[in-house]
Amino acid sequence: MRTMRTLKPGQKGTKKLVARFGPSLLRVRYRYDDDRREHLKTVELVVQRHSRDRKLDCPESRPLERRARGSTPQVALRIGWRERDLQKRVKSAGGRWDPARRVWLLGRDVAERMDLMARVVVEVARYGNRVGAGF
Repeated sequence: MRTMRTLKPGQKGTKKLVARFGPSLLRVRYRYDDDRREHLKTVELVVQRHSRDRKLDCPESRPLERRARGSTPQVALRIGWRERDLQKRVKSAGGRWDPARRVWLLGRDVAERMDLMARVVVEVARYGNRVGAGF
């Protein structure tokens, strides 16, 4: 299925849907299903809104890497660009790519469990500062 057009509320082709759904309408998409050979008009709606201010102190509302970063020291891993399988394994284990340093960041305990300590370039302190030798 491919998207032919994506429209914001108020643009041509959305007037009736704006009248029907009101401010909860975010997008209207015109799509084409190649398998069934049919045109589709889909809408994206907001079903719930709440302020983020009341959840700032709740750890579940923070991104996963921020929670992990504070709880366990991280290490920077050097993984070759052709080692796609290993990159996928590290990413699925909670690792993230740091493009500025060209390394993968992963919790030290996870790196030990995955037997990747031989690839450690540098240990990363709690707030992202380097500890030990440089790159």
